Amino acid sequence: MRGIDLKSGEVAGQVISTAFQRGLIVETSGPKDEIVKCLPPLVIGEDQLSQGLDILEDAIDSVMGSAVNTAA
Repeated sequence: MRGIDLKSGEVAGQVISTAFQRGLIVETSGPKDEIVKCLPPLVIGEDQLSQGLDILEDAIDSVMGSAVNTAA
């Protein structure tokens, strides 16, 4: 189990929504839902884990990139 602290529940919500649209189910946690939880099954194959992490990374890049562009 791992968590990625995105410091904002709004950003974390956008990340999990983007990841879901790309085929990955993840959840948020934390007092303000600012943590993206990574809870892969214990029996996950290396290929599936890599694919899921790639989707999550792309979702974070997509959301954070648009947040940076919006703020600029």
